[in-house]
Amino acid sequence: MRGFLHRGGRVKQQKIIDELIASQQFGKHISLQPIQGGTVNRSYQLVAQEHRYFLKTFELNHIAPTDRQALFLHQQQLADFHKAARPLYLSKGHDFQVETWTAHTSLKTAQIEYDEKIKALAQTLNEVHQLPTMAVSIDLPKDWLLYLDIAGLGDDKDWLDRIARCKPDWIDTHKVDQVLCHNDLAMEHVAVGKPSLVFDWEYAALGNRFFDIASCALINKLDAHQTLYLQQQYAHISGLEESYVFEQCQKQFPIVTLTNDLWYLAASTVGKDIV
Repeated sequence: MRGFLHRGGRVKQQKIIDELIASQQFGKHISLQPIQGGTVNRSYQLVAQEHRYFLKTFELNHIAPTDRQALFLHQQQLADFHKAARPLYLSKGHDFQVETWTAHTSLKTAQIEYDEKIKALAQTLNEVHQLPTMAVSIDLPKDWLLYLDIAGLGDDKDWLDRIARCKPDWIDTHKVDQVLCHNDLAMEHVAVGKPSLVFDWEYAALGNRFFDIASCALINKLDAHQTLYLQQQYAHISGLEESYVFEQCQKQFPIVTLTNDLWYLAASTVGKDIV
């Protein structure tokens, strides 16, 4: 079975290479070198004509019915603001994307104190929330039900009860203080130094800034003290009252936790040997 899956992976990689050659954007001599990382999606260094690019596959299109073309254009806009790598090619099937290669040190691997890393997360969140970009709004209740259906649990009472408890708070807060949110700001997605780019904008959308802060805390597995420090730093950097930031984040944590749980439930239906 492993041999079959591995051969299947090579076949898919060859299809990617064939499409890139046919596009005539990257020359005829192309190779893909796997990069470690990513929960489900696969990442590669694309080497073509002595140039390097970053290539990422999208394995969750069936559970995240996103407009990839709109996201591609949005990332181009973010690149104009020097906040994202510039996307160069979106596949015909919208299942992989090529962008500029950026040599960088991630916040996760940077040799600095952990409190400084949390402070950098708060700074990055604030910068993202101030970007004047055109992004779509998210409909989390719709996504929750989609994730449940994909996991084969569309009629599960316990999950539906959790959704019913969170939905009113999401409706009440979603369009309040709406800004551009990254929604997946893990430390490995933040470059330190120059250029100070942010990566993996796949889930970026307009939303409540405090959902983004709470998501950041959960994604980076911050403990209670570290989460408090993130909120304090965000309040200080953004000029908001600490008590207000704490109060608003508290409303978002159950929503974030539900979204995270359901996403992983749906993502678990995707095989690990896809590419």
